[in-house]
Amino acid sequence: MIQIASRLRPFSHLPGIASLIPGTEYVVRGFPALLRVENLEGEVLKEMPVEGEGPFTLQLDLERGCVTYWNSLRRLHILPTLEVVEKKCPPLPETSPHERLSLGSHKKQEWELIRKREDFRDIFPFWFRLGSSFSLPKRDRGDVGMFSLLKECREAIEVHRPERILPAFQRLYRAGFGGMLVPRLQDTDFHGILPPDSPSPGASPLYLLQEGAQLIRSCFLTTKEDMVFILPNLPPEFPSGRFLHLSIDNLGELDLEWTKKQVRQIHLRAREAGEILLDFPSSLRLFRLRTKRGEKGKRLPCGEPFQIEPGTTYFLDQFQK
Repeated sequence: MIQIASRLRPFSHLPGIASLIPGTEYVVRGFPALLRVENLEGEVLKEMPVEGEGPFTLQLDLERGCVTYWNSLRRLHILPTLEVVEKKCPPLPETSPHERLSLGSHKKQEWELIRKREDFRDIFPFWFRLGSSFSLPKRDRGDVGMFSLLKECREAIEVHRPERILPAFQRLYRAGFGGMLVPRLQDTDFHGILPPDSPSPGASPLYLLQEGAQLIRSCFLTTKEDMVFILPNLPPEFPSGRFLHLSIDNLGELDLEWTKKQVRQIHLRAREAGEILLDFPSSLRLFRLRTKRGEKGKRLPCGEPFQIEPGTTYFLDQFQK
């Protein structure tokens, strides 16, 4: 079974640190004795004094879909409804298993250390999960200002230049995000990546998160009709990783694991009957296909379609060059 043990809960102790509430346009700022809720334009919507002094923690809880604050006296959850609750388990709706990415990093999720390392094995799983919490309507493509950096990421992927993907995302990350992945249209840290007179796009900065997450996903899996492309644009900086619950349209979903830049195993859970073709990196020739873990299975050449039946799990492993 392919699993990801780590949970996505980045945190900070820095006074004034900002975090987006997943799936909303609300930003929470934490201070030792104050909680503040703003919109993305910086307008204050709510303030709440908090008892206590000294160290505090603001945590972006991407597992539950809320922001959590605590100090020596209190523990508070700020929900997407902007309700602030003190219960141990906040009243949040249950969600179905979501697509989950891991790139092999198990380091401490303190945001100041993450920003200092700027290791995208840390950053991409957070970005993908947070960006996937939005369902914004399709944006009218106007790639000016900050969205020109998003366009650079898209073009690096479309022309299949894996070595250019991470440098493009790095520019977007530095200019387009502050706090704990709070998107912005103006680089208030003045990295000099965009010219000072760069036009301001009219779209919401939340599209930087959502469309960025879609581009991240396309590095590891894309689909076209009944064809599924596995690791089509794998950046060389990610030699190993796991991606779970990847939806492949109506056919079902799959779990993917790779190591040393090569596919190690795939678990495919079929929802519909049909024929499926998995397109692997060109260096692979053969793999083993099973429907039960204990059986011997059969060997198939990579690039050959095979039939799937609803309710059946298919195990693919022993990939050979």
